Formats: sequence, structure tokens, C-alpha cells
Amino acid sequence: MRPGKALWRWRRNPLRRPSDVLEAAALLVASALVVVGGPAVGVGSGLAAQDAFRQQRRERYPTTAFLVDDAQGRPTGVFSSYGGDNTVRVAIRWRDAQRSAHRGTTQVEAGRRAGSGITVWLDRGGRLAHEPLDPAGGAVAATLVGAVAAVTWCGVVAGAVWGLRAWLRHRRAGQWERAWAEGGPRWGDGRL
Repeated sequence: MRPGKALWRWRRNPLRRPSDVLEAAALLVASALVVVGGPAVGVGSGLAAQDAFRQQRRERYPTTAFLVDDAQGRPTGVFSSYGGDNTVRVAIRWRDAQRSAHRGTTQVEAGRRAGSGITVWLDRGGRLAHEPLDPAGGAVAATLVGAVAAVTWCGVVAGAVWGLRAWLRHRRAGQWERAWAEGGPRWGDGRL
């Protein structure tokens, strides 16, 4: 493509329509939003996720919980029918950092006996929580969050530009139809 051809919408031209200028401006702004905004959104989202994972590691702590009942029954995990998960849901009891007693349920390996201890993770309120990601896992997850956020941002910008261009094409087609309906019949009578 010749350099001048790419900028034809900006040049003075009697055939240039206001919609051409609007479309060119939208493409220019969208390009800037993708080139600058995509990485900025990705890095910002990744750093926010990294901070959230770091906060989880600071706030959550492991403790020992004890099974109230035997862990028997049919495995309930998603992959249990394929032999990949052999866990059952069972009632447990534990004490938080202030030594307050709590009860709840969690997944444990089938066949464990009542009274046996398991490690669980608690939040600041002493409630059961998922084990936080280690620093390496948090970095990988934060990178994925940032990448997804950047791609989503670029997709939203591209979708907005696509929608604007589709609307402009529709509008131009309507203008052409009106102009043709007005001027087309006059072609045969020699007035044009």
C-alpha cells in the first residue's frame, strides 16, 4: 500500500465525506488504545492480581483440623468416575488463632478415620479458605490474568470500531440509495 493511500481520508478531496473523517479518526484512536492501552491494562491487571495473591498469602494460615466422622462413601470429586479424584466431603472441627472452636466440611481422601488430623487453611476470621498460591504460582496466575485482560481490552476496542464502521457503512448505503433515487431517474432525460 502506498503511504498516501493510507491517509486518503485526511486529504482535501471533494468526494471525502464527514463519515470518512470520523472513520479515520476512530481507527487512529483505536490504534492508540490498542498499542498503549492494551499493555497498560495487561500490566495493571497483572500487578493487581499479584497484589491480591500476595495479600492472600499474608492473611491465610494453615492449621490442623480433625475429622468428626469417618470419610466413607462414594467419591464426590469431578474426576472420581475416571479414577483421578478419590475424595469425599466430611465434617471437620478446628480452632482458629484465637482458639475459638469451629465446624465445617471439606474434601478429604476416602477411607480416613474420625479423629485423624488434616491441614486446612483459614482466613483472618478463622473460616475455611483455599490454600493461597505460592509466589511462583501467583506470578504465573498474575501473568495469565494480565494477558487475558490485555486481549479482552483489545477485543472490546476492536468490537467498538467494528460496530462504528458497520453503522457508517449502513448509513452510507442509505445515503447512496437516497441519492440514486433522486438522481438516477434524471440520467435518462439528459439533465445530468
